[in-house]
Amino acid sequence: MSAVAEAPEPLTAEDAWFMRAALALGRRGLGQVWPNPAVGALVVRHGPAGPVVVGRGWTQPGGRPHAETEALRRAPPFT
Repeated sequence: MSAVAEAPEPLTAEDAWFMRAALALGRRGLGQVWPNPAVGALVVRHGPAGPVVVGRGWTQPGGRPHAETEALRRAPPFT
C-alpha cells in the first residue's frame, strides 16, 4: 500500500447533476431538522442505459431519519 494518495477523478457533468439534485433535496429540510444538518441523498443504479436514480431522501423533521436511510427505504429492493 502506498502512502501517497491518488488524485480523485474529475467530476463529470453527470456527477454535477447528481450533486445538484442531492442539494435540492437537502433544502427541503432547512429549518426543520435541528440538531442535524439538512442533507439530501440519492441512490443511483447503473443500468445498461447509464445511471438511474432509484431512491431519493432528505433529513426528516427533527433530524431523524437521516437522508441516506430515507433514500435507501424509498429505493426498490436490490436483487
